[in-house]
Amino acid sequence: MASLSNINASLLSAKNENTVALVNINLDVSWYRGTPPVEFLPVGSALAPWRKTEAEDGELHKTACRLGFLFNELVPETPNLIRCYGTRASEIMNSPNINPRGTWEDGPFRDFVGADGTCIWAAATSIPASLNTFLLACMLARAWDAKNATSIWAELVHERIAHVQAQLNMNKVVNPHTEMAIRQNISRADLAKWDASARAWLRRADQSMVRYHDQFQLIMNNVKTPFVDPGSTFEKVTRGWIRSMKVLEDLLRNVPQEVPDRAVLMAISAWHLYPDLLVCQDKTTKVTLGDPLFPPAAILTLGLGLRDSRRDNLCQWSLALSHLRYYGGPVKVRSEEGFQRVNFQDLWVVALGALLRQWQLPSSSLEASIIWFKRLGEVIRTSSASSSPEFSWLLKFCDAASSIDRPDDMESDPKMQLVHLGWWKATRLFGSGATIQPPYFGLCKLSVIRELQGDDDLELGFQYIREIASQINLQPEDAIAVYSHKLDDGTYVEWATILPVDDHAVRGLASQSKKAVKANARWVYYQRRDYHLGHHAILDERKRHIQELGEICTIVSKENIGQAIAFEQRNIDAMAVTWDQPPPLFKEANIATRFRALPLGTTALGATDFRLLIRETRLEGKSTRALASHGLKPGLAWLNNNPEVDAIVRHFKLLQPNYDFEESKAKRRKIVREPRNVDNDAYSRPLNSSKEDSGHLRNLWWASIDFLISLRALELATIIYRQLPTATVSLKVIDQELSKAHWIPARLKAIQFRQALSMSVEDESLKLSRRNVFAAIAMFESGYLNIDTEQLNEVVALCSEDSIFVSGILLSDPVTECSGINMRHLVGNIGQAGMVFMVAPLSPQIRAPKYDARRVRQHTYDGKCADKFKGTSLHLSFTDWKAALDWNYTGEIDQQVFLMESVISVQDKGQWVADIDVLELERSDFKVIQFSCDCYRDAPPPASEDILSLETWEEILDPPPSIGVIRSNGNWVARLAAITILAQQSHQNAVVLLGNEPICWKCLEDLFSEPEPCFPSFMIH
Repeated sequence: MASLSNINASLLSAKNENTVALVNINLDVSWYRGTPPVEFLPVGSALAPWRKTEAEDGELHKTACRLGFLFNELVPETPNLIRCYGTRASEIMNSPNINPRGTWEDGPFRDFVGADGTCIWAAATSIPASLNTFLLACMLARAWDAKNATSIWAELVHERIAHVQAQLNMNKVVNPHTEMAIRQNISRADLAKWDASARAWLRRADQSMVRYHDQFQLIMNNVKTPFVDPGSTFEKVTRGWIRSMKVLEDLLRNVPQEVPDRAVLMAISAWHLYPDLLVCQDKTTKVTLGDPLFPPAAILTLGLGLRDSRRDNLCQWSLALSHLRYYGGPVKVRSEEGFQRVNFQDLWVVALGALLRQWQLPSSSLEASIIWFKRLGEVIRTSSASSSPEFSWLLKFCDAASSIDRPDDMESDPKMQLVHLGWWKATRLFGSGATIQPPYFGLCKLSVIRELQGDDDLELGFQYIREIASQINLQPEDAIAVYSHKLDDGTYVEWATILPVDDHAVRGLASQSKKAVKANARWVYYQRRDYHLGHHAILDERKRHIQELGEICTIVSKENIGQAIAFEQRNIDAMAVTWDQPPPLFKEANIATRFRALPLGTTALGATDFRLLIRETRLEGKSTRALASHGLKPGLAWLNNNPEVDAIVRHFKLLQPNYDFEESKAKRRKIVREPRNVDNDAYSRPLNSSKEDSGHLRNLWWASIDFLISLRALELATIIYRQLPTATVSLKVIDQELSKAHWIPARLKAIQFRQALSMSVEDESLKLSRRNVFAAIAMFESGYLNIDTEQLNEVVALCSEDSIFVSGILLSDPVTECSGINMRHLVGNIGQAGMVFMVAPLSPQIRAPKYDARRVRQHTYDGKCADKFKGTSLHLSFTDWKAALDWNYTGEIDQQVFLMESVISVQDKGQWVADIDVLELERSDFKVIQFSCDCYRDAPPPASEDILSLETWEEILDPPPSIGVIRSNGNWVARLAAITILAQQSHQNAVVLLGNEPICWKCLEDLFSEPEPCFPSFMIH
């Protein structure tokens, strides 16, 4: 049990040694105030003033005290752990990039900028055990989302109180401080704020310790150490917590340790203390993380104990929560520590994995697929068409592939792990409908490659089929490659071995040479319409060409008809042949040899007149999926052979959804270039195509409209986050169907496929409304919120964990162009649990004018640029109005999304002037003017006009009956406040002037000369 030093100064007015009297007095232990350990002092110094006040005297301090006293008897002595954690927390808080200071540019959010270390300081200024309970808060925040973590806390508190009460009922000795603690009320709201502060801290600390954190997470993900604690939720959590503290304490005492279960690894990740590791997997590897807080012999061994190599169930913390929902029994939930946060560009890496999964490719093809996308991007970027909107989505995938340094190293390359995550889990991201076919957009199909090359070279086809066969581990005797083509009044047939073989295995004769010669072999014949074999000039020409290639060729005629393959079934996808008199290579005992095509194999290969036929006895274990994925290697070889980029561009432009394939088929024939000039030899030119040859084109549809909308939505979100470079997104978003997101503009969902494909996402982003942008940010920030945008009409800012997203209209000069996306990301929060959307009060108040003759002063405008409002500032506060946002009914107790009434106040040298609603500017009709003329600017204002200089807020709130120039040049805060107040007062005739040059009165007079000469009542300059 952690020691409790003298607490009499804060807890009691005088020390009372009478235990019975102490217990009977129902004291509030939350008022206890302790001296923080010296290692934590920099944390307090680095906090924003309001956070420090909250930590020392607010609700968080009370919660820290109550939890510390309640769990004090369970906490082991861990002085080294607390000391080193204080050092690490101080180190993080003193990093300017992690804990930035608010500036004038942050406007009313200035005080709220900075890392949230409130809960750390609250625990440090409480009893020692409060710091240990904060460590537990970090563990729960790492493993669970906010609602589950809050429910776990509620259950821990409930069970702990019940346990202490049971001890009292049995007349057992209980620490009086613990007995006092069970009499205190710890509400769910208090626990939610406690969790929210710890959760915000984790995100800042992760970024600060990113080098250690990423390396440790890679190891943690690769070592399948399970959670092993049985029992109730209370027992599982407290045992894991206590065991983790003991392990870290011993390590910091220079005593090597072994990981007993996964809770210890989670604690290390959550507490940002990184010992050197000895990883025992297939081989033992020492990983030196180099954390200076650990002594040199402090090595943690992991991987020796129980592992779950079959699935990840034991590597997730599984609990039954009885305090999650209002109704029903305990709900079984699993931890989600695998859902990390990434920058938005890395989300495209995950999306690439999701695309490969929808193509139904095996995980073994991920590496080659990455290389293929890299090469495709290089090829397309050589074309001027690469800047076309039709290719923006494709190049995003290619760029994602290019960002992966080591596609062959799944274990240590974080981005390859993101690809695998997308392939493994993101099955809904692009829609839950049909598979997107064909893989690689058809560019690894033989038929497409042949068309894009502009010829039908048979050698390319046989080379392609042989490459496929070699990749699925077929031996020479296992399969044959067959080509058949209608020619004149009959059919030309050619079949071949898939690998070079000894000539005697083909000819049936003993080799005469000492060294057997290996070569491929082919057989050809021509079958007339009456199914009899006949002679055709193509046979001799093909034989001559094949022999020139160094292959063996046999012409099959009626004299040796038994050597011909006989088609039992010509169906493209179920072709079967019998070979009555095969050569020794294929011969079976006294029976004909039978070969059969895989179902849908032609579709997978994209080979309309080529087939890979596999011996029936070897078909087991061969699949169409294998054919599709292994077609990648010849497809990549083709890309590496300098293909015609314009043909590839036209290929993508003609891609259609599945219901448009007929139109696509008609257009696609135009892709092929004019046949090159060739001689009349049949072997050197394509065989004449028939109408049936274009049947493969119907397979070139590639996506549903939902898939394309999802891609466009991801591109729109990319543009949003381009303005938020310091923001991250939750990988839980991969469980969402993007095409169903409410924030996607209705016009995008309503357009047809071709329009969606050719749409410029950059142009579309300029039409995005503020509410759509906030809804998009809510989805990617949380990973799951799909909020109806109608509920966000009045939102000006969003706060979640360690981030504040503010509409640009609130943080910029009113003359700033605000069309489309205009958003800023600030590091900080407002100290509330959940995601909070901030809205202004319905009728913001403005200070009433004062009837004081001494304040009536008139200053004639002298025409100079000046700032008379340097004491003006904006401040943010909150009313008690807070409403849960109705987005999805789940029956859970804790709400996660709220609207909160937020007041933006204008102050002048600390004195309140007005509360403003900046969205009033969107409803007003003020004008922005910038003079670009060559007029003489030093001319005085027109003598006919009474133009006064407004230099105080009293003069703006109670303006004179004349033209007023508000002198706020270069002061965006005062300019924004002034124009907003004028809009709220319904002063429509106001203008904001750009620039630091004097006003051009002549141009201004011309501008306002119609319908009748009239200067604006207010000019902000």
